Amino acid sequence: MLNHLTIKNIALIDHLDLALEPGLTILTGETGAGKSIILDALGLVLGKRADSTLIRSGADKAMVTACFQLADDHPVQSWLAQKDLEGEESLLIIRRVVGIKTASRAYINEIAVPLATLGALGDQLVEIHGQHDHQLLLNSTTHLALLDAFAKQGDLASQVAGDFKAWQSLQSQLKMVEKQAREAFERRDYLAFQLEEVEQAGIQPGELQELESRRSRLAHANQLAQSTQAALALLGGATEENGGGVSLISQAAGELEGSANLDPTLEPLAETVRSLHYELDDAVERVQHYLESLEINPAQLDEVEERVDLIHRLSRKHHRSADELELLAQQWREELDAIDHADQRIAQLQQAQEKAREAYFIQAKKLTASRKKAGKQLSSTVEKQLAALHMANTRLSIALTPQNGDPRPNGMEEAVFLVSTNPGEPPKPLKQIASGGELSRLMLALKTVLADLIATPTLIFDEVDVGVGGRVAASIGEKLTQVAHGRQVLAITHLPQVAAFGEHHLKVEKKARQGKTQAGIVALSPPDRIEELARMLAGNKVTAPARHNAKALLSAAKTAPNKAS
Repeated sequence: MLNHLTIKNIALIDHLDLALEPGLTILTGETGAGKSIILDALGLVLGKRADSTLIRSGADKAMVTACFQLADDHPVQSWLAQKDLEGEESLLIIRRVVGIKTASRAYINEIAVPLATLGALGDQLVEIHGQHDHQLLLNSTTHLALLDAFAKQGDLASQVAGDFKAWQSLQSQLKMVEKQAREAFERRDYLAFQLEEVEQAGIQPGELQELESRRSRLAHANQLAQSTQAALALLGGATEENGGGVSLISQAAGELEGSANLDPTLEPLAETVRSLHYELDDAVERVQHYLESLEINPAQLDEVEERVDLIHRLSRKHHRSADELELLAQQWREELDAIDHADQRIAQLQQAQEKAREAYFIQAKKLTASRKKAGKQLSSTVEKQLAALHMANTRLSIALTPQNGDPRPNGMEEAVFLVSTNPGEPPKPLKQIASGGELSRLMLALKTVLADLIATPTLIFDEVDVGVGGRVAASIGEKLTQVAHGRQVLAITHLPQVAAFGEHHLKVEKKARQGKTQAGIVALSPPDRIEELARMLAGNKVTAPARHNAKALLSAAKTAPNKAS
């Protein structure tokens, strides 16, 4: 609930610290005293648009701070946790700063937030109702949710929404697969041709690199043969004038080995040279083998060239490297397989979406039956509350209109609250009711019945008693007491019969200070409360009879039934 409100530099308010209590709190004051300023200020911390004209004359900025005490299980707790906006213990502090030359700023638990975030939070904390501001009830799109909540069928409604989502998802998949199948079938021949071309080529991983290496050897075979023959002559050949490299090193090794008999320190060196002789001899054999393996074959070179050209052409055509062509071919095989089995996949999806459709309609029909039953119960219960508000002839009906075979997440029908305020008159939607007094009482009756379904901890009623007489006003006060049971209700009223029912009474008054008019709020003591009720009864001049009547109103309010009829 809202337990503290601080207002600085808003309209006629210079600085106001207001402590609020649970239960029913009444706000009264003369016309123009500033009661609406309180709502304007509260609207700022609830995310309403800022108007610089609200800033008090002579000030460059205004600030409103609201402190809420939240129950541990209130949905706002998890909402704050999800957004990393938790406060200390169960306190929630919202602050709004509005400047003439600076942008509006909003804070939740001293963390700066966008205005949209503040608005989303405010909707969960406070619900404000005025004579012509009953959006929740006047908006027929909310009637189904209210009806389901009254019937305690929130789980069934959620299941219907889930079944609808599953059904629609399968329908979307089916349409997508059917479209893909049509498009794929048109290019099946193209895919098959491309796959056949790549498969016939039979390109192996690493083949291109091997072919290019072979092509280089074939293209330069004569030059390679001449070079290796010259190397062999130098390494292994022998002439009368000069021995080959192998022979010379062998001779050197023999000389060192002979000398090692005379000087043992030469033995390691002799072994090293002899090892070189063996390695060089092995190299000669390998060079000889290479020379013998060289191909001087122009026809073979042409074949390799053609193969390399084929691989390069396919790579360019499909924008893939040679080693990636097989992976591309595998993708085509899978796509062709999907095309060939598309009918099977479509049949599976058709069967699945039909089952989902049946599941939706089974649960939706249960929800429809529940709504019909709950609609009668809700109408009967509200009519009892209206009778207590001196509208015994008013009849409420809830029209469930089929959606012409167009299912939706919230079921197969729409709901509209219809009201007939006089015998013989046809029922009409709530928004077509002409009398503000009747609309106020109807709204209050619904609020009384649905009070336990309202999650917002604080409700504010702004002159919902306009247009009613004293007898009806007392009934309204009684209903406000019922709505306030277990929650916080603030009611702004001009009627003493309503004000008498408040557990707490605040008075808004204007005073002139230092040449400026300022508005303030004072909590009334029991004697002060009698004076305020007397003023509301008699006007500016409070008389003894007015005080007597004020005491009578308070006494009657204390003894009035505080439970719903």
